[in-house]
Amino acid sequence: VKQLNEKLAAAKVASDAGDFDTAIADLKAANDIDATRDLIWFKLGDAYRVSATKQTDAVEKQKRLDSAVEAYQKALQLKQAAANDKDPNATKTLAAYYNNLAEAYSKAGKIDDSVKTYQQAALADPTGAAQYYFNMGAVLTNAGKADQAIDAFDKCIAADPTKAEAYYQKGVNLLGKATLQGEKMVAAPGTAEAFQKYLELVPTGGHSEEAKAMLASIGAPVETGFGTKKKAPPKKSN
Repeated sequence: VKQLNEKLAAAKVASDAGDFDTAIADLKAANDIDATRDLIWFKLGDAYRVSATKQTDAVEKQKRLDSAVEAYQKALQLKQAAANDKDPNATKTLAAYYNNLAEAYSKAGKIDDSVKTYQQAALADPTGAAQYYFNMGAVLTNAGKADQAIDAFDKCIAADPTKAEAYYQKGVNLLGKATLQGEKMVAAPGTAEAFQKYLELVPTGGHSEEAKAMLASIGAPVETGFGTKKKAPPKKSN
């Protein structure tokens, strides 16, 4: 155990310094000592995943992401096998493993696998479901899958109605479904409400100006948590 802790500590120091190759070597050495520790496999997955983003060579990047996936899967197998170890944080740990595996999948361009794995994270730890559904929505947004992203953000909101960022991202995806009738932009149902809810929750949030601009673009009123309303200026006719 002492040797394992020393390897884990050395790996953390190396990772914190951005020296992921050393961290990987330390963690692999720890696995050589005892390959039954899920935490070591999880940390190895993290080192491979984070270091992959630093690679300029596409082949090496993919290789590291594949290694991250393998390490996370091993961590999950070990944690699931020890499900009866009376660890009070077992479900949260399992969900964290799923979450990082899902991120590795997304970085590797395996969107469907990523979405399924975020779903597993949410099911494993319902108390953290809002964040896992939000992460799922972000991946789907980046992949251009607006309808699925909106559904993910709706699940996030259902799990935590106070998560302002989910309303904003839902609004962004809905805005992408707007249509033109002549020169007039017609927003999809729920677009204005999503941006208005964001402003209600965080009137001066990081996306407040963008939310107001988007409401103005569809001719909807700006509503904030202060109870004030400001109509968007009328569009000038040509």
